[in-house]
Amino acid sequence: MRRTSITLAALAVLWTAARASADEGGASIFVRADTDRTVVISPRASASATFDGDRTTIRGSYMADVWTSASIDIRTAASIRRPREAGNVEPEVHAITEQRDQVDLSVTHELDDVTIGGSYYYSGENDYWSHGFSLRSEQELSNNSTTFEEALTYVHDIVGRAGDPTFERPLETFGLRLVWTQILSPDAILQFVYDGTYRTGFQSSPYRYVGLGGDGQCGSTAVLCVPEAHPSVRIRNALVARGRFAFGANASAGLGYRFYIDDWGVISHTARAQIAWIPERGQTITLAYRFYTQTAAGFYMNVYPNRDDILNVTRDRELSPMFSNRLAVSYQGRAVIAEGIAMKFAIAVGGSAFVYSDFTGLEEVYGIDTTFSITLEL
Repeated sequence: MRRTSITLAALAVLWTAARASADEGGASIFVRADTDRTVVISPRASASATFDGDRTTIRGSYMADVWTSASIDIRTAASIRRPREAGNVEPEVHAITEQRDQVDLSVTHELDDVTIGGSYYYSGENDYWSHGFSLRSEQELSNNSTTFEEALTYVHDIVGRAGDPTFERPLETFGLRLVWTQILSPDAILQFVYDGTYRTGFQSSPYRYVGLGGDGQCGSTAVLCVPEAHPSVRIRNALVARGRFAFGANASAGLGYRFYIDDWGVISHTARAQIAWIPERGQTITLAYRFYTQTAAGFYMNVYPNRDDILNVTRDRELSPMFSNRLAVSYQGRAVIAEGIAMKFAIAVGGSAFVYSDFTGLEEVYGIDTTFSITLEL
């Protein structure tokens, strides 16, 4: 019933926008597959309409994520084990399929050099439901060469557990985003971003269990197996600096750095580099590299002792010390197939390597993923 209501609401939004102006509309399908046995298929549809001399814009979109996976996340979190050989055990792994539906609505209005707007989204799946609200303001100064943007967000989540209709835990998120963008020259742009969030509520996984004592793995030599328990409050802060520089009319490069810190003790650094080339009008080839490293959360332990005084325990590999590298190449193209109708298509191939220096049962993960998408612009 929830999924049907979402779909009907999305269609109503798109139909209303189309009737009002039918300025823009599009539909696309996004497909992603990787060597970690995960496939994601995402159909999407969107429409927008403008009013008041093109000063007010209303946008609506609907998307679905249908994914099938038996990924490393499931394998390392599995608590049921079966013998494989004498003296050796491995998790019992079953592929799962889930669907997430999301509706987005937004409105913006231009007031000379100031643009204000608001948005709402609803996202739902079989064990997680989310409502998100945001208010945004943008100011252009110095002949539009300097832009300031401020955004306030509030998200209300309900965390469920498949097969247990009585399990519902709330999670509230309050966010602040500040962006300063500066055009340095016709060939260079610089941007600084601050992101801060305050989260309170249920922040554990309802499916993960943590072994106490032994080797720390449930179903193996752990003395006791308990549900994962994270602190109920988390304060996150991130600072981002990035720039983009053009080399002639057909090539550009981008560099970025992100520093993150939270009150759980996680500190991370992310560096990005990208080179883009336009061989012909409507075509873009991009090569991108990303490096990421982080420290562990303060309450994280590779193996927890079997003691009653331990309040917070986790088997989340994303709270352990780790680093990763990713390299990807993509191609995007656009072609007009009829009057007023264009098609955009993109394909990307990437490889990632994750290294976990202190996580029981997992040391390294290597993966290759392929992404393909087609968008029809009406």
